[in-house]
Amino acid sequence: MADYRFSANYRRYTPAATNLLLRIGTALGRIQGARVLPAVADQLRASARAGTVHYSNLIEGNQLPMVEAERAARHELAPNTRAKIELVNYVNALDLIDTRLAGDTLRITSEFFKELHGTAMKGLGRVEDEHFKPHHEGEWRDGIALVVDKLTGKVMHEGPDKDDVPGLMEAMFDWLRRKQEAGEEPPFVLAAVVHYGVTDIHPFADGNGRAARLLQTSVLMSAGVLPGRMFSFERYYAEDRDAYYAALRSVRKNTLNMEAWLEYFLAGLVEEYERVAATVTELSALLTAGGPEPLRLTAGQERALTALRVQGRREFARRDYEAAASVGRTAASEEISELIRHGLLVPRGSGPSTRYAFSTLVTAASKGARRPGRPPSWNDDRIERELRKFLAGRTSWPKQGEFAAAARGDLYAAASRFGGIARWRRVFGL
Repeated sequence: MADYRFSANYRRYTPAATNLLLRIGTALGRIQGARVLPAVADQLRASARAGTVHYSNLIEGNQLPMVEAERAARHELAPNTRAKIELVNYVNALDLIDTRLAGDTLRITSEFFKELHGTAMKGLGRVEDEHFKPHHEGEWRDGIALVVDKLTGKVMHEGPDKDDVPGLMEAMFDWLRRKQEAGEEPPFVLAAVVHYGVTDIHPFADGNGRAARLLQTSVLMSAGVLPGRMFSFERYYAEDRDAYYAALRSVRKNTLNMEAWLEYFLAGLVEEYERVAATVTELSALLTAGGPEPLRLTAGQERALTALRVQGRREFARRDYEAAASVGRTAASEEISELIRHGLLVPRGSGPSTRYAFSTLVTAASKGARRPGRPPSWNDDRIERELRKFLAGRTSWPKQGEFAAAARGDLYAAASRFGGIARWRRVFGL
């Protein structure tokens, strides 16, 4: 009987990885220490959930828009096409993790992982499919595993023999259990290692990428480092899939050394933790602007202001407020008028074309809360100004590597934290 072993080859830790772990810890501390208002937590949780569903499936080629992922996250999407089934299944897989965590039964084992995969891939197997059939849902593969470049037809990776999959997966989960019990490794590193491990072993006939990202989430949730479930790391991978795949492939290129992958992975976590920390601080300041105690806003006002800021809006129309607050035209007009009287909003224009901007009171409060004692180094105006310079003459949005090559990784990170890359691409029409 084969003696299966799993090991992770990396130093403890490179200077870059150490710095990234420190930044994650700092951002997590800010989030855990913040007084997060219910409206803020609810909106960030809903936004993160929809983003996770959308971007993780987008990586695999699902082209449904974000609005469909939002419907799926609210359990309002009918699974009547394959693409919609993928979104609904992903929500169900996230629900499975939540349920296990709430019941204190979240244990990262082979059986749980197969159940997670079966939930994410339910109904996607086809009898006539050469590679993924109904019996593959939630079970280890019974054939070869090839990762092929769709453009060139080149085999990028071949997984181990099918007979070795059960033993290899048990070895990986045993390694994870021992590391968790010893408490010597940050959960962020453990999540990175098992994420890579799944893509390398390729234990399923299909759905390995989705399964790896769901497993990552499970590991972080079981460690208690995703407070409020307000995080979505998948956008980082989806916005530059080439960089994601290159980071994964770097492990084998470097004789199984994981350092480049770890640095890439931790940089993605930093981006999301710092984005959530900044957003929590800003929104808490927004809803308490005008004094130490929160203004007596209605639930609709809190919901609308939070949603609009999470979306990265600097100004909006009344109909945008109606949608965000889930109220009718008359109620929206009354609530907006009250917010103007409180000094939170400033009207721009008149008549049906009137738009409403967040006031300098709100901006000052949120900026002051974000970095006490000194102004922030980044804000929307500076990001837009510097992006305009960087994008001059371009007809498409540059990849993350192009920012890095031009020594503008700081600009990419700032744009990611303040609204997200997708938002800035829309601003510039790219």
